[in-house]
Amino acid sequence: MIKFAAGIFGAVMNFIYLFYKRRKTQNKIVFLSRQSEKPSTDFRYLMNELRVNYPQYKVEVHCKMIPGGIGGKIRYIGELFVQMKAMSEAKVVVLDGYCILASMLKHKDELKIIQLWHALGAFKKFGRSILDKEGGSSTAVAEGFKMHENYSLIAASGRKCVPAFSEAFGQPESKFVPIGIPRMDFLTDEDEKARLSELIFKKYPQLDNGKKNILYVPTFRDKTEDTAELIKATEELINFVNYDECNLIVDHHVVDTNKEEIYTSSRMNREEGESFTGMEFMAVADYVVTDYSSIIFEALLKDLPVYLYCFDSDKYIDERGFYIDFWRDLPVLYSKNAKGICNFIAQGAKAADEKTDAFKEAYVNKRFESITAVWAEIIDELIQGKYDNRYNYSNE
Repeated sequence: MIKFAAGIFGAVMNFIYLFYKRRKTQNKIVFLSRQSEKPSTDFRYLMNELRVNYPQYKVEVHCKMIPGGIGGKIRYIGELFVQMKAMSEAKVVVLDGYCILASMLKHKDELKIIQLWHALGAFKKFGRSILDKEGGSSTAVAEGFKMHENYSLIAASGRKCVPAFSEAFGQPESKFVPIGIPRMDFLTDEDEKARLSELIFKKYPQLDNGKKNILYVPTFRDKTEDTAELIKATEELINFVNYDECNLIVDHHVVDTNKEEIYTSSRMNREEGESFTGMEFMAVADYVVTDYSSIIFEALLKDLPVYLYCFDSDKYIDERGFYIDFWRDLPVLYSKNAKGICNFIAQGAKAADEKTDAFKEAYVNKRFESITAVWAEIIDELIQGKYDNRYNYSNE
């Protein structure tokens, strides 16, 4: 039934798209996302690079999340027509997640589609790796809606990520370009760090009090009972922090509340806001505490010690598979309780430097001074028909 409905949807959309494809192809690069309502860091960096150094191309961006409820999804149909028009006129489309029209439509031969996946590293299983499993789509949905098809190139942050991503996308390893993504430039930019630090301290001057800043960024739980456990564990961590020596920043997942909580002096001294992402807070963080989030890779790129507060690991790891050995491969320290996490921090304990360096080399290897500039170069060569696949996984 699902495959039949998907077939009808695809046929209707492709029929409508025939009329859009009559439009003249322009020197246009289109960025499409349903991950957020505004361009991601990856998009912003790459768009700016193209506008500055490749002004011959028009850059267009469409970021629109699918609203909740029947009414919201009906309204989103209008966004699909906007996307069809944009793709029909473009020479390159850049995505940061699954885009139903990019995968289902029959595009002009000259259109190139780049998947600039929104997460670093290869950590939790996703996409085709978890079909027919909890948290994943069904095989019928994936096949009916042609999940992750039509990609010309797919970005990866390191060579070790490619086999995992190849499985998740159902695409050959030869399509992968493991040179990293633009946010890796952002994460290693000292000027950007200074700019963000100034903004954060202006918003929360109490964080600039000479104490160490602990950043806690738990991943999202989608079940009521799991959320209750997270709230309890967060309260435990808030209670155990030594506020004589540290401040605590709790940054909830964007799909959760999207709010941060700042604790200084004591657990009672709390301020709440909605101003910065976990990645941005790393500009002022001295330690990062998380659980099953790929923000681990971002923290490692910033040379921050990482601690995994895995209070519900017995349940979570059984339900959600990982591409790597959760307990052996990560250069982090683990604790199932808040006291253990706080003791690690108090003792200055961290993972061995040798293990950290080897892991970064494999999963988040920043080989170029500007990854953004290399991606802009690739896009320019794709448009000109000159890209020779020299950065692809199979040719490295």
